Parts: sequence; C-alpha cells; structure tokens
Amino acid sequence: MSIKQLQEFVGKVNIAEDLSKEMLLAIGQRVFRQYKEDFDTMTEWSEGVDNGIDLMRQEWHTKSTPWDGASNYKDPLLTQASIQFGDKASLELLRSKDLISAEIIGLDPSGEKKAKADRVTTYENYQINHDMGDWREDQERLFYHVPNVGTCFKKTVYDPVEDMTESHVIQYPDFVVNQATKSMETCRSFSQNMDFSDNEVNEKVQSKRWLERDIMRSKDEKRIDKEGDKGSNEAAKVDNAADNPDMYIEQQCFFDIDEDGYEEPYIITMHYASHEVVRIVARFDEQSIKVLLDDQVMTLPEALAARKEQELQEHGGLEGLSLLGLPDTLADTNPDELELLKIVPFQNITKYGFIPAPDGTFLDLGYVHLLGAITQTINATTNNLVDRATLNNLGGGFLAKEFRKDKGINRLRIGEWKQTEVPAEKFAKGMFPHPNQEPSPTLFQLNENSKIRAREFLSTVDVSSQINAQTAPTTALAIIQEAMVATSALFKRMLKSESNEFKILFRINQRTLDDKKYRRVLDDDQASVEADFNSMDMDLSPTANAEMSTKMQRIQTAQIELQQFPLVLQAGGNPLPILENYFEAIGSTITNQIFPAEGEMSDADKAQLEQMNQAQQQQQQIQQQQLQLQQMQVDILAREQDRMDQDSAAKRSKTAAETKKLGAQLVETLMNASKLGEEAETESLANAITKYTASVGMAMDNMLAMTTGQNQEIMQGMNQGMAGMEFDYDPATQALNVR
Repeated sequence: MSIKQLQEFVGKVNIAEDLSKEMLLAIGQRVFRQYKEDFDTMTEWSEGVDNGIDLMRQEWHTKSTPWDGASNYKDPLLTQASIQFGDKASLELLRSKDLISAEIIGLDPSGEKKAKADRVTTYENYQINHDMGDWREDQERLFYHVPNVGTCFKKTVYDPVEDMTESHVIQYPDFVVNQATKSMETCRSFSQNMDFSDNEVNEKVQSKRWLERDIMRSKDEKRIDKEGDKGSNEAAKVDNAADNPDMYIEQQCFFDIDEDGYEEPYIITMHYASHEVVRIVARFDEQSIKVLLDDQVMTLPEALAARKEQELQEHGGLEGLSLLGLPDTLADTNPDELELLKIVPFQNITKYGFIPAPDGTFLDLGYVHLLGAITQTINATTNNLVDRATLNNLGGGFLAKEFRKDKGINRLRIGEWKQTEVPAEKFAKGMFPHPNQEPSPTLFQLNENSKIRAREFLSTVDVSSQINAQTAPTTALAIIQEAMVATSALFKRMLKSESNEFKILFRINQRTLDDKKYRRVLDDDQASVEADFNSMDMDLSPTANAEMSTKMQRIQTAQIELQQFPLVLQAGGNPLPILENYFEAIGSTITNQIFPAEGEMSDADKAQLEQMNQAQQQQQQIQQQQLQLQQMQVDILAREQDRMDQDSAAKRSKTAAETKKLGAQLVETLMNASKLGEEAETESLANAITKYTASVGMAMDNMLAMTTGQNQEIMQGMNQGMAGMEFDYDPATQALNVR
C-alpha cells in the first residue's frame, strides 16, 4: 500500500466507505473465520468457566434424584473467595484519591522532567476521577470478576463525537482470543461481542461512523435466529420487543487491503449474522509507520522532516527558493518515495489476569478453575450426608399382607398412637424396614478434608496475634511480609495491568488532547501537551502499594516505622513522612490539618513549627550531654579507683592530671547547659534543662564527697581544671549556677 494512502486512512472515520462491496465481503468472511478459529481454541477454558459459574449461582431448585426433593446443597466457597479478593483489592488498590504517579527517566538536574511529570499526573488523575467518572466503578467490578473466571479485559478508546476518552470492561463471554497468543502486543486478533439495538445502529449510521445496512433484512435474519423450535408466534413476540438487539463483532486484526503482501492493522466491525462489514478504522497513526531513510529507521514524520531539510539545503534553503521564485512546497517529499518497513499497531486493550495457566496458554485461570473440583466434592459429600440422614430419620420399608387390612397403620403423626387388629406376636414379624446404614465416617472425613484444603488455599494469616510490644521491628516486618506474600503477588499482577492501561491513556492523550483543555484543567496557560506528554521523560505507574493487603497490616507497619522516629532525628533525617504515613494508615480525617500543604500554612503556624523544631533540636543536645555526663562520672570513678591502686608518686601525679582534664570537660558541659537554659523557648524544654543541671549537681556533690582524706589530690585536680570559672552549687536544692 502506498504510504500516502496510509496517511489518508489515519484520519478516516470509516475506511469502509472507500472500499468495494467485493472487498468488504472478503473482509467480512475473513473476520468471521478468524473469530470461529479463535473461539474453538477457548473451548476447554470456557467450559471450566461455565461449570464454575453454575456452581456459584446459588440458585435454589429441587432435585429429582435419587428422589424428588433430595438435597441440593451448593457450597458458597467460590463466591466467598471472589468476594474476599474483590474486597481487599478495591479497598487497597483504589484507596488513594490520586491513582497515577510518574517515575522520571534519566537525569533531571534542572527539575524540568519532574515538573512535566507533575502536570501529566495531575491531568490524568483528574481525567480518571472526573472525565471518566465511571472508571472506579468499572475497576471495582473487574476486581470481583477477575478472581472468578481468571481473565478480563479493559478497552480504552477516544470518542471524537463526545470528545472524551472512555474505558470499558470486557468480561466473559464477550471476548474471543486465540489461546496461542503470548501477549497483547503480539496478538493477531482480538474480538469483542457487542449488542446494539436498532436505535443505536441508526445513530451510528447518521453520524457517518457506520455504513448503512438493510435494516429489514437484518430483522428477517434476527427472526430466523430467534425462531428455533418456538414457532412463528413466539418469534413475532421476540421481534416486537424494543430491547431485542443485534449482535456485532468488533475485531482488532490485520488485513491486506491493497493485496501487496503486507497486512495492515485495523479495527473491523461486522454484523454477526450477515457478515456485513459496517466500519473499518486504522489501528495506527503516522508515528506508528516506520520507514527507511539513508539506511536509518525513522517514523514517518521524522523521515519527512529530515528529507525536507535535505531538499532545502540542496536549493539553498528558504532564501534560495525565494530568489529562484520557487514555492516552499517544492521541498516537500512525496511519502511514497520512502521505503515502508513496518506498521506498529496501536494497542488499546489491557489484559487483567489472575493466575497464569500452567500450560502457558494465554487466558489466566480463576477460582472456578482452581477450586471447582473441590467445590463439587464438598457439594456431593454434603448432599450424600444429608440424604443419608433423611432416609434414617424418615424410616420406611415393607408391610406384611395383614397390615394392609388396617387402613390406619400406614402413616403416623408425631405423638399419635393408632390401634391395629394385628396380634402383637405378628406385629414385629410383619414389618420390614429399609436396610439403611449410618453415614460412612470416611464420607465425613472426605468432606472435612476438602473444606480444610480449600481454606488453606484461600487463607490469610492474622499477624496481629504474632506481634506485640516486645517484638523486634525486623521480626515484626518479616512476619507481616510473610503473611502478605500470596495476596501481594496477585495485587502486583493487577497493578502491572493498571500500569499498562495508564500507558495507553497516556498515548491517547498524546494523540487527541488539545492545549486548551489541558491548560484549563491545570490552570496553567503555559502548559503544552506536545512538550509534556513525552514517554522518554517519564514512566507512569499506579500509586497503590501491592505489599499492603489489609488496613491492620498498614497500621502495624506504620507503628514499626514510628518506633524508628528517634533514630531518624538523631541521623538528621526528615521524620514527617513517618508521621504522615501513620496518620494515613489509621484513617485519620484530619491529616490535611496536621500536615497542610506548604502554601496553605499561615505565618503563625510556620513560626510555631520552627520553634518546635528548635526545641526538639535543643532537647536532643540535652540528651547527648546527659550521656556525656554519665560517661564522665564513670571515668572519674575509674580514675579514682586506679589512683588508689597506685603506689608510686609518678602514677598518682599522672592520675591527678587526667582528673584535672575531666574536671575541665565537666565545667564545659555545665556552661553549655546554662547557655541552653537561657535560649530555651518552651516550658517543657526549660524543665528538661533544669532536670539536667540537677543531675549534674548531684554528680558534683558525689565527686566532692569523694575528695576526703587521701583523695585531696582529686579535689586539687578539679580545682585546677575549673580555674577561671565561677559557679555556685547548692547541694540542698541541687541547683548549679555557672558564670
């Protein structure tokens, strides 16, 4: 196909308008054939889903085997499993107001990339929460459906009529895909079943998005499809219903329209019964078209721009063209002069999978596949036990011929006694009850073992009983992480799919979002879609944390982090995120008041916060000096003991010199304490300093008590160390003043 025609197809609302009836017929037959082939590959997976859904329905109806009204118990195991996962996923993965975050790619010394990422995530979070108002509801519904069947899909599309991006859940049985597919990126065909009423079809035709079909013929086909064994009267009733839709197939596939041997990616919509194609749109844009220019692979826009620059240089640039009186368009390159290499299809389908299939097939497995057999075993054993108990309770059997003469013996009510003419000696011999047996203990054990295995498969560990105040932080974290392994793995798969969906939304915004709307949402007149939406600068991902599966686990982790608060302070780190995380984990409703945004904080609040920070720093200094004082006391006592053990005068002189040095250090510590007391700005800090100086005074008092008799040398050393210092210490009040 010519590259110029590909360019025309990119902007076409419906390519089918330009194709012949013969070509449309061939395309329709090809789409239907591909649909059937893909459908057949899903047979085994689909049967597992259908059987599992039947087990989950919990529909009450009587059984006729082994007798009318026999037990028909259906265990709610599968329903409980899906509800359990859906509740956790909805609460955790949709917990945050902002669902999209961005990671900067490469270096960002100027902060420009971060500024772009902030604008992009702000807009897309607004888009999901407001423009795509039902996104959260659809996502929550998906979280409950995926664990059941194993696989769901999301389709993200831009509606040019409404000027809005939409996202829809595609769940079984509305999708058909080949099981040999390895990924959505390499998927050759993906079909979605869609039902449209006559009104909806007319709207699409009137808006020129669909080709017009023979509506009357469509109704005849519909009638034939509905008749079956019901007869014409029933068919007429169905046909007259206002909500009787037609089935259409929308298939993402490849087709060689120009028959040049290369298949281009398209989205084709076809009427299922007639195989008539009503719409074809390109599944690519100009950026998706890869061409070869001077042995270099480029996108089509890049190649055209490079080739134009070459042409301009050959003509002396724009000035040369002007001097020659030639138009600027002379430098424009004919796209068909370039060599087409490939077309990269635009992907708008996101797969959400639960547990990958062991055989490597494309569709993931759900609880209906994994627990269906166990559920059937539980149902069968439970019904068997109930039926056996029913037989034993109701009794029954055979009566001798004599008993049939007495009409009143056949059935008794509770507490009723009936007379019979049968002699007593013949009574016992004339009754033959059914040879019923008590339920087998093996059956009881099988039923219980099946329930235990199912609970083990679905169980989550309650870590609250394993963690207490004495548990080491590292041990507590290990316990929490071990309990979250299974759930976290499932959550990670969900978040990976969400990340892929957010990337699709990013690419759609690249192609369709205009600066006017972008700037209005951001309230920024300088914002640019072209500049900001650059996939080379950022990578989008969900904000949710897959490691957190329950609120209790978040709280426990936050409490462990809170225990490390003093260590963060001592290391000079920022402890505020620890507090913010804790308040968020407990679900505080005043977090915004406690931690207001920088621009929302008043000057008085800022001054108070700064004062508190200074007080905290001073408190840390006090604590450090207290530790120094304690160590000095120990050193002085050790020196004193060492002096007492020395015999020589030289050794005593050395000890006295060391003690003098310690005395000078102690005085310096006292001076620092006095200075902190003068600078204290809070009552609590002043009290702390007073307590500290009191402890220093007690130490001085103890040292003075040591300086008696043979210890006078210590006192002399302390006096020499404190030379030039004036201080008053009152042992009675334990007050110390240093000047």
